[in-house]
Amino acid sequence: MRPGLRSGAELLACATPEEQTEFLDSLSEETLLALPYLFEFWAFEHQLPPEGDWRTWVIMGGRGAGKTRAGAEWVRSMVEGSRPMDMGRARRVALVGETIEQTREVMVFGESGILACSPPDRRPEWQATRKRLVWPNGAVAQVFSAHDPESLRGPQFDAAWVDELAKWKKAEEAWDMLQFGLRLGDCPRQCVTTTPKNVPILKAILGNSTTVVTRAPTEANRAYLAASFLEEVRARYAGTRLGRQELDGVLLEDAEGALWTSAMLEDLRL
Repeated sequence: MRPGLRSGAELLACATPEEQTEFLDSLSEETLLALPYLFEFWAFEHQLPPEGDWRTWVIMGGRGAGKTRAGAEWVRSMVEGSRPMDMGRARRVALVGETIEQTREVMVFGESGILACSPPDRRPEWQATRKRLVWPNGAVAQVFSAHDPESLRGPQFDAAWVDELAKWKKAEEAWDMLQFGLRLGDCPRQCVTTTPKNVPILKAILGNSTTVVTRAPTEANRAYLAASFLEEVRARYAGTRLGRQELDGVLLEDAEGALWTSAMLEDLRL
């Protein structure tokens, strides 16, 4: 999708009933079955990877902005080939969350996680004892915890998905270990999905010349969020500093001369 263009789903929703019927009738049975899993048809602009030669893609947005779905679909796009058994671009993937449990429950088994997004003929198998996903084409995604940066020492990857990096207690250590392992293939890449927090590691990543960024507020994904949720959080947090961060997806800078910086407060977090 080019910048400024709407998703196919948005365009179809705005069409007349007759146009919608004509479009759906024009699709083969095979295409109709595949349509729910064709993410480019459903995705918002901020959920699709930018063009160009980049190493790190940061998806920074408010709560519920569709970051997890975008990360899961990006992993799919990296490991899947044109047919179920065909090799994709990536064969060895790191899935890194704050803890093993959060990585498993959000990135793998979550409602917007990899398993939920995968069509039946391409759905990977979860091997619990080895903490990994294995695709029909042999691609493997290994689960890691940012609480244990040393676990990233040794393995090597051609792709990585990092979730909620800005809240990791050992963010710099885990990130550094991941960078040393992201070394397979011609152009290894990583996707970072995170709510913005003013922490040094995120600011350093954003300042890197090989980083690209897409941003979105919670409102961008309102079609998939409960109306009562949006009403409640708007009423309570709209116009507040917390609301700008958690809803608008804005990376807030510390006020000049502040006694307590965001980084200092993060260091005190239990």
